[in-house]
Amino acid sequence: MKPEKKSTKKNIPLIVFALIVVAYIALYFVNVDLFLKSIDKFIKLIIEIAPVLVIVFILMFLNFWFIKPEVIKKYLGKQSGIKGYFFAIIAGIISVGSVYIWYPLLRDLRKNGMTNKLIAVFIYNRSIKLHLLPLMIIYFGVNFTAVLTVLTILFSLVIGYFIQKFDVDSLD
Repeated sequence: MKPEKKSTKKNIPLIVFALIVVAYIALYFVNVDLFLKSIDKFIKLIIEIAPVLVIVFILMFLNFWFIKPEVIKKYLGKQSGIKGYFFAIIAGIISVGSVYIWYPLLRDLRKNGMTNKLIAVFIYNRSIKLHLLPLMIIYFGVNFTAVLTVLTILFSLVIGYFIQKFDVDSLD
């Protein structure tokens, strides 16, 4: 029997983290001022994203405990139909914070049955910011804002279609 190969995909986050630590150590010895500025920016970034991270982790916790895979499959799975698109569009529009904060939750939802096409629709619709629409109307007018918003939603469906059409699941 052949020995099983360990998946290198599982080691990638650890390898990336190790490379970052090595880069910071090297930077310390090469340019202490730049190292200190970099650490300062890193701490400010952590402080800035911490509240959103807390919200996402709470959502992940609630998702784990209360939302069963059958529910995710029903509303966001392959057989969800129009309601799946509707939920992905609305969730994308009302979600706040940086998109990379949402990746862990989307990964968990995907593991429980959410389709890649609906993940694409969600991510695409994150470009619509409800709190910025009034400002956009002031600068560009109602017609431009309405057309851009509608086209963004429609093109999110096109992107979702192509994600499904090219069977991106099989590329993993």
